[in-house]
Amino acid sequence: MNPIKRWNGDDQPLRKFKNELDGMFERFFNDPFFTNRSFWNREQGGSLACNIREKKDKYIVEAEIPGMDPADIEIEVDNNMLTIKGEKKQQIETEDNETEMRIIEHSYGSFQRSFALPDNVNTDKISADHKNGILYLHIPKTKDSNKRRIQINKQ
Repeated sequence: MNPIKRWNGDDQPLRKFKNELDGMFERFFNDPFFTNRSFWNREQGGSLACNIREKKDKYIVEAEIPGMDPADIEIEVDNNMLTIKGEKKQQIETEDNETEMRIIEHSYGSFQRSFALPDNVNTDKISADHKNGILYLHIPKTKDSNKRRIQINKQ
């Protein structure tokens, strides 16, 4: 009778197979052909790349929307949750029947990004501007802030 062989760590056949398969997919999708040139972050499931700055009197959200018409973007505020969403539709136009697209690197698809707003903002006065492919949201702060420092009592 043969003794029972115990598997340890990376000696397990299924684990080896999984690691090889993971490596294969990683090499395939990291190929330069699949570089991420997207205006939205594919790793975050189609969400917009944003910067948020805080000034004394407001917050400023800067969202990248290159090549998009601002009319195709929706901005909503619901229960102090700010949501930016839209869709960039693929428009392939050729001048004649003899022209074919060989490489398409522009990104297309829908996107959505939501932010929980702090309590000290005036949601009624949020405004938006668009310049050079960047959407700017100006979120004014209220003068009434519930922020206060809590003193720690010594015992």
